[in-house]
Amino acid sequence: MRPRRPTQSFRFWSLVAALVTLVATGATAVEQSKREVTVVGRKYTYEITDASDTAIRVRVDDLVNVTFSVSDIAHTFTISDDHYRIDRRAEPGKPVTFVFRASDAGEFEIRCTLSIDARCAKEMRGKLIVTK
Repeated sequence: MRPRRPTQSFRFWSLVAALVTLVATGATAVEQSKREVTVVGRKYTYEITDASDTAIRVRVDDLVNVTFSVSDIAHTFTISDDHYRIDRRAEPGKPVTFVFRASDAGEFEIRCTLSIDARCAKEMRGKLIVTK
């Protein structure tokens, strides 16, 4: 006896059941975009490509690819809070690249945590702004 193949009707109703399950559980398809950002640290500030200020602006669920370089002395790109834990160090001529998912909405401070120059830790600030 040969096994029965699913009929078109069975496949149709299986698809309907799967869609009902998705709707009932609140699952949605989220469009994810990839953002390329270049950040240059120099003289107590961060310069962000395509930004008029020192803020990186992305949307929730964006995959953010950051290239961080410095032009004077070593600096860090640090976000340290309950949502993001990013700490990357770059030296002149040695840029670093890293990727993170913007999983939480809000404004998050970017800062340099090195004590090579006392003004870095006090003045070097930027923002990650994640919107829904």
